[in-house]
Amino acid sequence: MSGDLRAFLLESGATEDDIARATEEGWLPLLAFDRMLMPGQARFDVAGVASAAGTDSELAGRIWRALGFPDVPDDVTVFTDRDVGALRFAVERLQGDSGFTDLEHQVRIVAASLARLTSFEADVVAQRLDSIRATGVDEETAARELLEETDWEGLSSLIDYTHRLLLRAAVWRRLARPASGPSVDLAVGFADIAGYTELSEGLDEHELSDLLAAFEVLAYDTAAELNGRIVKTIGDEVMFVGFPNDVARIALALAERAAIDPVVPDVRVGVASGMVLARDGDYYGPVVNLASRITARARLGTVLTSSGFHAALAEDPQFAWRRLGPKRVRGIGVVELYVLRRAPS
Repeated sequence: MSGDLRAFLLESGATEDDIARATEEGWLPLLAFDRMLMPGQARFDVAGVASAAGTDSELAGRIWRALGFPDVPDDVTVFTDRDVGALRFAVERLQGDSGFTDLEHQVRIVAASLARLTSFEADVVAQRLDSIRATGVDEETAARELLEETDWEGLSSLIDYTHRLLLRAAVWRRLARPASGPSVDLAVGFADIAGYTELSEGLDEHELSDLLAAFEVLAYDTAAELNGRIVKTIGDEVMFVGFPNDVARIALALAERAAIDPVVPDVRVGVASGMVLARDGDYYGPVVNLASRITARARLGTVLTSSGFHAALAEDPQFAWRRLGPKRVRGIGVVELYVLRRAPS
């Protein structure tokens, strides 16, 4: 092995045994990537890392599980000074909170939110490593190329920058809305690909992936452009929120753009508005359920709304409405529904 790669691995916390095993078993690029992400010598077991952070093993274990990882055997040395620093921060944060439950909840939310990002990043890294190996280079060269191509500092800076922008926008949105405790007055919409189950059966995995990616891009770009926010994607469906005027424009734009998109099939959209429970970046309550159920009744390329949403925008000249009258909505009952359209220019 070249001196520069070995020096990097040793300085980053790998042992000679680690290097020998990785070389023999064919995971040298993985060891190099691992050491780039989490440099540092493993010095502590569970009791040791807890003691160094000023807490006990039970609390350290609960925080570790809240991050989404299984328990570490008591006698295994895997933790570094970086782990001590993170745990110490959590303990200090706990001292200012009302109890461990709040901290544990916060850790779970952060970990769950980052899980999707890291899953995507792992796919990118794996694909790139496959491409490098396909050129016929040895594992040492593959490891070096993977390290050289991974600008971790730049990526970390981009993630931090994006986080700050999104947090700023979220705080402004949250404080701009009338609120009563954890509840907010909000418009909620869902858009889904009608006939997705039948459609997906006729596509191979690459075509299906392309379709979902195109639908997600269309939805996220449309919501961002028109001052709303995508809350989440659920397979072939997206949930978005905003003020009623913005949600109406997003709903119409999604239906119109999907109709002319070469990849995304027609969508159907349902919206409702009212008080919803805001929790951990998601929204709950009867209004959310109503919007979801209304979507299932909408026809291809149309936007169906609740009477409350209609009432909020009935006087807005940019929209036109067609009353459908009382309709039975599965799981909710009989509700008054309207079709939303753009007003004639």
